[in-house]
Amino acid sequence: MEASMLEEVVQNPNPYPIVAELAYPDIWKLCEQARDLAWDPAKLDFSDLRTADIPQEVRLAGAEWWSLRAWMEHGATPYGAERLRDAIFGHQPFEVKQHVVNFIQEELRHHEASFRIADALAKYQPVPQSDYFKKIIPKFHDEKEERQMSFFAGMAVNTLFEQLSGELLQARYENAKFRSIREACALILRDEARHIQFGRIVMRRFFDQITEQDKEMLGKKFAKKLRGSLLNGVYAVVNLPEDERKRSARARALAAEYGLGATHPDHEVAIIAEGLAKIRADVAPWNVPIPPIPEVEGPTNGPARRAA
Repeated sequence: MEASMLEEVVQNPNPYPIVAELAYPDIWKLCEQARDLAWDPAKLDFSDLRTADIPQEVRLAGAEWWSLRAWMEHGATPYGAERLRDAIFGHQPFEVKQHVVNFIQEELRHHEASFRIADALAKYQPVPQSDYFKKIIPKFHDEKEERQMSFFAGMAVNTLFEQLSGELLQARYENAKFRSIREACALILRDEARHIQFGRIVMRRFFDQITEQDKEMLGKKFAKKLRGSLLNGVYAVVNLPEDERKRSARARALAAEYGLGATHPDHEVAIIAEGLAKIRADVAPWNVPIPPIPEVEGPTNGPARRAA
């Protein structure tokens, strides 16, 4: 290789010193749990879905729903990769880097479980049918704001969504009538519980160190992502264009009616509202302002009510 080629290699920040001591025992405990509780989606038995006596329309609706979940779980892996890079070059302790590595592995595992369910129902869809979804899904993990915040403030944005996702996944677990879907949801929920616990550790240990500017940006980023992306078909169908909202709601209602681990579109906003209320209560002691989410809370909720 010519010297000129070597000079063109992207220069990374200096990783040294590479910290090996453990600084946060509560985070290391999560890492140990991740190792002990690892599971393999390829070993789950989805034969009950393949042999189930359900209409083809319902199979297609379920496959679309679980393909959507697979796309979103897959989209979380580059987010984790960016945070790992930040952790390495920010000289974070070993257990913080290990947790982020576990997060990447677990999100990819959730992706695999989701596309295997879709395949067992009908066929996994590697590309959305809707042109709208093709455009919106790449925007779900826009990190412009995270890059402007400190490491733990950026991590906090994601862990708040993990908490909200957990509320929805619990409802989807309760909807599931098939053994394999219930087993997959339970295993994913177990992983998500560790992700949420990491968020609580972040709040307890690091929120006092986060600037007021970062806290304000954190709340705005959370609200922007929820309103602009996740209410557009993933968490709820409320912000989809009218035609796509009707089509997606119909498919989701079918999947929920037959117990395929979906949430009925009429119930999703209420679940999100309850989860959002819990998140507001969790971040209130650290004065993290989350702007109103009128599609979920109505026009009178949010910071105005909290200030009163």
